[in-house]
Amino acid sequence: MATMAIPVDATQTMRAVVRRRWGRPRDVVELDDVDKPEPADDEVLVRVHATSVNRADYYSLGGVAVLMRPMIGGFLRPTRERIGGDFAGIAEAVGKDVTDVHPGDEVYGVRDGAFAEYVSARMAVSRKPANLSFEEAAAVPIAALTALEALRDHGGLQPGQRVLVNGGSGGVGTFAIQLAKALRAGRVTAVCSPRNVERARSLGADRVIDYTREDYTRGDERYDVIVDVAGTHSWRQNRRVLVAGGTLVLTGMPTGNHVTGPIGRLARLWLTSRLGRGRKLVFFICKPNRPNLATMRELIEEGKVHPAVDRVYPLGEIADALETMGEGHVQGKLVVRID
Repeated sequence: MATMAIPVDATQTMRAVVRRRWGRPRDVVELDDVDKPEPADDEVLVRVHATSVNRADYYSLGGVAVLMRPMIGGFLRPTRERIGGDFAGIAEAVGKDVTDVHPGDEVYGVRDGAFAEYVSARMAVSRKPANLSFEEAAAVPIAALTALEALRDHGGLQPGQRVLVNGGSGGVGTFAIQLAKALRAGRVTAVCSPRNVERARSLGADRVIDYTREDYTRGDERYDVIVDVAGTHSWRQNRRVLVAGGTLVLTGMPTGNHVTGPIGRLARLWLTSRLGRGRKLVFFICKPNRPNLATMRELIEEGKVHPAVDRVYPLGEIADALETMGEGHVQGKLVVRID
């Protein structure tokens, strides 16, 4: 039975993170009072308890690559002030067309502008895993759904196949290791820095390569699917260790230079991959949705996957969290608590 939306006074305000110009996090990110959203008929109004920082949030500040600004929205200044994606909290009100979430439910999901006290979510909101705290649940959506799409949908992973995760210590990488095992990969190899070797093993990696000691593209092992989060090798190097019919799935890229950011490297990879020789390269943008959030909830509640949280920040220190993300080498996810 549909639940009627609880009217929300449009004059009410909430605290939210905004950026009104391009630049580094500590220079442009600020907390301000903005209008509290009112849910449409197909939306859920969520009182946010926690959010998390993704690489895309750092790029959305536009201080890294000038040519990426029009893709984000705006060139001289951002056309949208709000940022953020992941959220976990409590459904405060639901539209009349929403039947799978009710007021009072603990939920998680993805919505633009999630660095705020409230979000009104539509396509990607679902009941959160019952065995996770709000902080842990907020670490899941974008990173986990990206890893799920990379392996299952774009990598076409089949039981028994061999998987390599290049960049196995960050948000997407830590989920990719666990999801590869949950999807019954035959052997999972993770590539990371020395300080993350033991964590990668604890997440289920059958083999862990310390990239300061060994280059996986020069080894003898071959892989059916490579999930490349780090973006540290060329297509030719990766192709060498892919089996015939294998797939390289790009889910992340290095920061790049101040003008093009990761776009230049991505373009070079795409062009050289046209000579794939029976192997293919895939780059995609994650499309969060209710079914995939439900899939992750089931896997987490079954104990097959668990978020790896590096650090929890208060909302007032979100600029510091974004700076840390930009510096790289994050172990798992950076979470922001919204009191």
